[in-house]
Amino acid sequence: MQKTLFALLATLLLSSSLLFSKTLVTVNGHKITDNIIPQGYEELDDTKKANLMEHLIKEELIHTHLLKQSFVNSSEFKEAFKQQKELAKEQYNKATGKTLNDEQIRNIKGSIALIMYQKQQLQATSIKDGEIKDFYNSNQDKFNFPNSIEIANIIVKTKENAQAIINRLKDDTNIDETFMKIAKEHKQNGYMGWFGEGMAPENLFNTAYKTKAKTLIKTPIQTKHGYHIVYLLNKKTAGKLSYNEAKENIGKMLKQQKVLKSLESKVNELYGNAEIVY
Repeated sequence: MQKTLFALLATLLLSSSLLFSKTLVTVNGHKITDNIIPQGYEELDDTKKANLMEHLIKEELIHTHLLKQSFVNSSEFKEAFKQQKELAKEQYNKATGKTLNDEQIRNIKGSIALIMYQKQQLQATSIKDGEIKDFYNSNQDKFNFPNSIEIANIIVKTKENAQAIINRLKDDTNIDETFMKIAKEHKQNGYMGWFGEGMAPENLFNTAYKTKAKTLIKTPIQTKHGYHIVYLLNKKTAGKLSYNEAKENIGKMLKQQKVLKSLESKVNELYGNAEIVY
């Protein structure tokens, strides 16, 4: 969770290059300046500016609310904030030659608080089996799936290189482990997961789908990305997920919806009681 969080917040900060400290709006006495908005704000039309301003106000309100909660004193929060602050400072300085100001650092802290709060709420939220079953029965069309393949994949630039890797793998008695090892040698993940028909290059999908599961395809497959070494892990004929197959993911989705709805309600409550001065 932390790695994803760090990358996301660093990207947000690197997009903020208006450093004139112009106050855009004051929320409950706290000034929101253009230090924390993306470059190009002045070029937005009035509707987009208004939407961005509302987002910034609501973000400030929930950040302030959460930074008063006890979990910000936890070692987990402090460590996440420390690591992200140092990473963001380094990347921001590298990109702009400047240092982060207090408002930007506070924004990082608030963003971490929001993500950790949502994580806690997800863990504390429960969904009844009846809710999951009702969703499944009421949304039958959502559980249809096309012909699908599950693959591991390595991409290289030349056919010769691809064939050499295939030759290395084809007689391997521990192909699952060796495939991933070679993928890492090429700085690739290797495991690619499931692809429905139409989600992968047509020639790759068709070649893999007509192969038996747990089979290394003996010929490189060329696409616009390069030459693919494909290991078919599994495949499914088009059909519909059963309730038992879909249950776990439905539960996760309904949990997320509950948490987001609760958060939205809290933000709207804070917004309705806020003193906002433009």
